[in-house]
Amino acid sequence: MSLDLNSTSQQIQNMSKNISARETDRLKRIETAVAAANDFDLKSYEIVRQNLAELGRTTTSIKDSPSKTFFTPDLPKNIIVAAVDGSHIDVDRHLAAQCFLINIGSCLIKYGDDPYAELATRPTLYATDENMVIKSADNRTQKIQGSVLGIKRHIEELKELAKLINDIPKETPSCLFLDGTLFPVGMSIFPQFVRDQFYDDIKETMTFLLTESSHRKMSVAAYISYPSHSDIVESLRMLICDDIAGTGICGGCVEGVKDRDIFYKLLGPDQRSPVFVRKTTPGHNNIACDIGFFYVKAGNEIVRIEMPYWSVEDNDIIELTHGTSLDQSKRGPGYPTVLIEAHEQAIVTTADRESFVELVELSLNANGLSTPTSQKNISKRLRNI
Repeated sequence: MSLDLNSTSQQIQNMSKNISARETDRLKRIETAVAAANDFDLKSYEIVRQNLAELGRTTTSIKDSPSKTFFTPDLPKNIIVAAVDGSHIDVDRHLAAQCFLINIGSCLIKYGDDPYAELATRPTLYATDENMVIKSADNRTQKIQGSVLGIKRHIEELKELAKLINDIPKETPSCLFLDGTLFPVGMSIFPQFVRDQFYDDIKETMTFLLTESSHRKMSVAAYISYPSHSDIVESLRMLICDDIAGTGICGGCVEGVKDRDIFYKLLGPDQRSPVFVRKTTPGHNNIACDIGFFYVKAGNEIVRIEMPYWSVEDNDIIELTHGTSLDQSKRGPGYPTVLIEAHEQAIVTTADRESFVELVELSLNANGLSTPTSQKNISKRLRNI
């Protein structure tokens, strides 16, 4: 039986009424957060932040008031933008062969003199014991599937982005984009040996990017549309919430407010916020997970841009990233053209997935192997009454 839309519709209406009833309170919380941003005291914040750092608490480094704004910079006439995106086909226990596939799409566009564009897609099949598991020194293993595969794909996207540098002349300014966060999220739930492997892979790629950035004008940026982060809101709480001050009382003054809510009020069209820095370990740099980030009002939405932490000291690179992000957003339907094209190269459709299964089964049969599957899988292919 298909979805009962009548029953679902009633539940959706109830949900909408509940959201509407809370909207007035939410708007008041946003006003409180915006007022706190306008009155932000950098010295007081740094004192609270240092106290929390002594307790091992990770906080956001803020050097300029969150209410400060920056206008759109001019872009160089000649510039190259590039992007990668990825998708994958996960391990299917119903399939006769245990394997997974990662498909990375890329796009490189040159603007200015002699413009051109390059599109590419690179599918990689993983089907051996060696490349389908992560193994520790003491022979513990972790299968690469599900959320682990999602993180591996993210890392492969980073690697592919780094490879694109080989196609970019050193004398041409460039901006390299990822879709979503700069680094994978959710790794903390995995065993230490899995995290170590992932961090080593990320560190190797980011070290290469750092080296390249030292002798060319290049930015690396992750573009997050409609972000749900609340790093700056949490920083505001550190100054206005009694609970942070140690009384144990919190009235929920900015609870539920997102960074995008306050910057939608603070930023004018095309403006960006100051650059903020988020480090995993207070007082130390970690090339594999520390980021700089800022917010931009691009059209009708607030966008979060994440960059490697080393970029935040170079204002030229920040301006290049700001300007390129907006320019690409305007060239596309409110979203960067280069990321749209990379996504089109990366996407694996439902038809692609079905063809993949057929190719696997045909290849196994051609090599004299049977292709057994589960009765559950067969039942999905055949409808009976």
